[in-house]
Amino acid sequence: MATKHPKIYYVKWIAKQYKMHWKFVLLLVALTVITAVLTVVFPILLKHIIDSITNNLSLFESGKITVPEAESERNKQLLILLFMGLGPIFNGIYPWLRHKGNVTFETFLRDSFFASILKKNSNFFLKFRTGDLSARLIHDLSSQFQGLPWLCCSGIFRAFNSTILIIFCLAAMSMLNLKLTLIACIPLPITLGIFMLLDKNISESFKKVHDGVSEGNDFLEAAYSGIKIIKSFNSQNAQSAEYGKILSRRIEYETRAESLFGNFMTLFEFLNYVGEIFILLFGGIMVIKGEMSIGTYYAFFSYLGMIIFPLMDIPSMFVSLNESSISIDRLEAINEDPSHESISEGTDRERINTIDSIVFKNVSFEFLKPSDALKEGDEKEAKAPFSLKNINLTIKRGEKVAIVGQIGSGKTTLLNLIAQMLLPKNGEIFVNGINANRIALSSIRDKIGYIQQEPLIFSETVKNNISFWRDIPDEKVYLCASIAQLDKEIKLFEHGFDEEIGQRGVNISGGQRQRLSIARALAGSPELLLTDDITASLDSENEQKLWNDLNREYPHLTCVVITHRISTAAMADRIIVLKDGTIVSEGTHSDLKNNCGVYQNLSNPDAKYDDII
Repeated sequence: MATKHPKIYYVKWIAKQYKMHWKFVLLLVALTVITAVLTVVFPILLKHIIDSITNNLSLFESGKITVPEAESERNKQLLILLFMGLGPIFNGIYPWLRHKGNVTFETFLRDSFFASILKKNSNFFLKFRTGDLSARLIHDLSSQFQGLPWLCCSGIFRAFNSTILIIFCLAAMSMLNLKLTLIACIPLPITLGIFMLLDKNISESFKKVHDGVSEGNDFLEAAYSGIKIIKSFNSQNAQSAEYGKILSRRIEYETRAESLFGNFMTLFEFLNYVGEIFILLFGGIMVIKGEMSIGTYYAFFSYLGMIIFPLMDIPSMFVSLNESSISIDRLEAINEDPSHESISEGTDRERINTIDSIVFKNVSFEFLKPSDALKEGDEKEAKAPFSLKNINLTIKRGEKVAIVGQIGSGKTTLLNLIAQMLLPKNGEIFVNGINANRIALSSIRDKIGYIQQEPLIFSETVKNNISFWRDIPDEKVYLCASIAQLDKEIKLFEHGFDEEIGQRGVNISGGQRQRLSIARALAGSPELLLTDDITASLDSENEQKLWNDLNREYPHLTCVVITHRISTAAMADRIIVLKDGTIVSEGTHSDLKNNCGVYQNLSNPDAKYDDII
């Protein structure tokens, strides 16, 4: 579970965000003070105008002032009214600037935490589900009312503006009539006491709302990804029923949270209106008795009206802080998770210009158990049995290496270790004789093309899926498509390389998706090409053309290939045979065919598919 912190922690967290946008924050502070002052002086100036007009009218009727003197007084009042016109102008600019701040914080925070996620290793994605991560970056970082970005800007600055207004208004009201001011303040301590009683319940309710959103996103992500399986098992009704239960729980959580907040705000408004009734009653009596002028009474009541809604902004800000503290905890759980990659580009890391060799020395690896018991923030991590044990391996520049073995033998894990997607639990990996932990990770990955067994296709054009938003000339894109045996089929598309592909490549075949991922890997001009059983989507003829074109265009390319085809393995300079996470043998096709029993089973025409991979 995410760690719950004291309130001061969240205040410091927001202050940290302000430091990164200090110019904008200072502008907001200045505008907050200006708008508050202009708002407060408005009733005073209006009182002055009303009383001045009333007095001057009496003096003029009694002949105590002349027409020019009356006109002079009128001109003064017009200048005051002109000054008062600045208030609406600033009051129009200020909310717009706050809204801009909400969106700015939303964009910045989403970019920041998305960048943090991209730096995590595979263990992180066993702890945090995809739908949950989406909920944290979308729902938790919404700039809508009472969201975290809203709190960072509108919530806090509305409360700041309201605090200034309330202080100035109470001061002005005290100068006008201290007795009425004390009567107006009666609801304040009652409201504070009610909020303190409801504070914990409101926080817990919003926590359940956030968890409910994550649960719903997780379910939808799994359902969309596995829609073909759902349909093949005819389980649409069961899935709909389960999603209905999840939505019902979320509605229950949100209803309770909004009820608590709504009841509090309703009671708060009621107490404020009770205060207004007292002012109407006692203030009216004072005017009738001549103890207060009409202008003073109007000014006092105007100030009271000014602080009614600002008084609601302050508890609203505290409620928003309660909800946003849940979001901050959930987001910081991402930052604080230790499952991160070392991608330091500092002087303590070496950079390499080429990959001449990769050496494994007694490398072992184990996965975390992706069990429900393993949650974010757990101090102890559940371990699965070793996936790879005591791997010793050398891959030289320009070598073609094939990896074969049964299901679960550790082939893909070995490939991920070579790509530095996983880090060994024991042993060391050396690149060009340098420990990989001392090399800037980006300088290794820049030189690797990795083609996974399950290709990931983006909802973009064919060309962008190949270039992958890298600065790659169109000619290179076309060449890579040709090597991947995809160019002829692309020409049949209505828009050619500009054809839009649906999410995950739903409107192209599985073979086309795989060849598209091959072209993408080649477009980066890799020195090391890693492929995970990709030729399963190619027939023997197209596979042979692929390898021939690769050898022609990239004669010095180092290849590490996972395959279940003997014909593919036979083309390699060296074959690695894995069984139960260990290397049982390695050599050429002819050597292994005569000396390795596991490999001999692969060469058997009657061998089952499971025996091959």
